Amino acid sequence: MTASTEFSGRPTIAEIDLGALRSNYHALKATASHGELMVVVKADGYGHGAVIVSRTLAAEGCRYFGVATIDEARELRAAGIDARIFLQAGFFASQAREIVELDLTPFVFHPSLVVPLDKAAAAAGRNRFPIHVKVDTGATRLGVMPSELSELIDALRIAPALHLEGLCTLLANAGDPGSEVTDSQIGVFRAAYSTLSDAGFVPKIAHVANSAALVLRDDSHFDLARPGLAIYGLPPVAAVREKVDLRPVMTFKTRLMQIKPAKSGVGIGYGHTFVTARDSVIGVLPVGYADGYKRGLQHGGEVLIRGKRAPVVGAVSMDLTTIDVTDVPGASVGDEVILWGGAGEAMISVNDVARLVQTISYEMLCTVGKRVSRVCRG
Repeated sequence: MTASTEFSGRPTIAEIDLGALRSNYHALKATASHGELMVVVKADGYGHGAVIVSRTLAAEGCRYFGVATIDEARELRAAGIDARIFLQAGFFASQAREIVELDLTPFVFHPSLVVPLDKAAAAAGRNRFPIHVKVDTGATRLGVMPSELSELIDALRIAPALHLEGLCTLLANAGDPGSEVTDSQIGVFRAAYSTLSDAGFVPKIAHVANSAALVLRDDSHFDLARPGLAIYGLPPVAAVREKVDLRPVMTFKTRLMQIKPAKSGVGIGYGHTFVTARDSVIGVLPVGYADGYKRGLQHGGEVLIRGKRAPVVGAVSMDLTTIDVTDVPGASVGDEVILWGGAGEAMISVNDVARLVQTISYEMLCTVGKRVSRVCRG
């Protein structure tokens, strides 16, 4: 039975490869016919660290960033990010003043939000404060319905402090390049653009494409694209991987904390959900579901240690996970253990990890806990 060696700080980290981040940005930018990207950094940059992602890509020339909440935008402004920040996931009328104070560009999703934004902009002495209208073309989420466009136009006519700069929508099925749903949505979007333009409100910036549509649907490019997952090196669908070279940015890793022998027939962890079928060597890792390593990974989960795969055995608990290192010769306390990420043959894709727990890679990345340090390289 071997105890842990000494480390300065908790060894469970999310290693962020800034070189991969830059590479993905330029690969996706080259894919866009217009060459402009709004990089989505909501949910703390999909768990990668919104500030470091924004700073890194701003230095590469990125001028537009997208967040979900005012709190996320405030964090970027406090960190000195002076690029355009778009508020994508809605707001309440009572938040209009702070939107103007932080110089955010909101996605307006209902005509009733025009007046409070106009009043807030006028009170701040802002003229032609830019807004983007989000039209619901068929996703049935946030967005102005096509039937509400006339009401929106009436509201804009009496909002002299506002400037309708952009029009956008959410594609519901962009991962299928032949989707009739996407065909229909793009058609509705074009009709909404024409309706606004005919009324004298010509959007300068039209944007529709997310990561999948940017790569798979040239007809979705318009003036700007909003990549999220692909920026972080993960294809939202397999077809994206075949068309653009993406490198995973996050490697979630820890170190082996303890090794102990277990005879055949010994139960492991809470509830003894795993019982050894042979004499085994069990390793203990300082990572658990509080860190974002899902409890369901006790069923089929694997980690990489010394270039070999080792199965997760027993229940993943809040702080600790147990693995079977019987077939990993020389496994020692302090060895690096890759939970997901890595490169080449020594890689476990977070997409594969997500499938094991019946979720998506977006959720896996976003739920990597705050007590997991983000360590940048490159």
